[in-house]
Amino acid sequence: MAKHNFTQIGTFSLAIMVPLFIFSLIIIFIPGIRDSGGVYATVFVALTLLVCLLIFYKITISVDETGVTFSLGVGLIKKNYPVDEIKSCKPVKNFPLTGFGIRKIPNGWLYNVSGLGAIELAFKNKSSVVRIGTNNPELVSQTINAYIKQDIHGSETYEKKSAGIFSSIAVFVIVMIVVGILLFTGNKEISVKTDDKDFTITGMYGLTFKYADLISIDTVSDLPGIRLRTNGYAFGNTLKGNFMLEDKSRVKLFITKGTPPYLHLKTGNVEIYLNFRDHNKTRDLYKQLKTFVISL
Repeated sequence: MAKHNFTQIGTFSLAIMVPLFIFSLIIIFIPGIRDSGGVYATVFVALTLLVCLLIFYKITISVDETGVTFSLGVGLIKKNYPVDEIKSCKPVKNFPLTGFGIRKIPNGWLYNVSGLGAIELAFKNKSSVVRIGTNNPELVSQTINAYIKQDIHGSETYEKKSAGIFSSIAVFVIVMIVVGILLFTGNKEISVKTDDKDFTITGMYGLTFKYADLISIDTVSDLPGIRLRTNGYAFGNTLKGNFMLEDKSRVKLFITKGTPPYLHLKTGNVEIYLNFRDHNKTRDLYKQLKTFVISL
């Protein structure tokens, strides 16, 4: 008899991992940042996601007179169960919170890349079972049972393909929204607030200090060398948050690179570089701050 192949694309896995993989690549190749520790960690994350993508982008179940075989992705994980060892096969529905990936379940093992539908193999010589994800559990079960000459129908229901696709699309949309919000917030230009005593930088990594705490204020045309991003945001030409310079001093950056001048502020507690995309706006802020400091 011919071999029957049943392939399911891991839409759920792809919806989660592809955006994260792309985002990690963007972080790795951000120009102008030599954050060795952060880059190495992000490279490790990217490689881990790549391996996961190669494993979980699809699952294929093959059935013939010799046995049932399934392989994940490019075949890094592959298992075979001879027909004469299989007692029964039935369609089942996995629990949503624990029905994905490769995991130990109470009575055996689960292998699934998307959706809640699966088949459950029971064996003649052991009590444990194996659940294998598929978007067509009834047809796969019928095919396997035809080979083991049984007609067993599971009492459990299974998730229809359309529901699995819907949930995967929903997860993809949520992930993209989160990434979009992060990029939008991070790349949004800073705003500042001034009053008679305080200077405030609002938004991501914002801070407030008193004019009386200012030690120096100046403008520079070139940024110092940046060694490390310790706790900040860096995407494209936007740098925000805590960074370490080549001389190992720690600074706060609120910078859009490539649009000098940059305002350089020092207080007793923090050193700050900031600018606006409009260089005239940066110069106006410098004049305003000098006026406040002189008046103190």
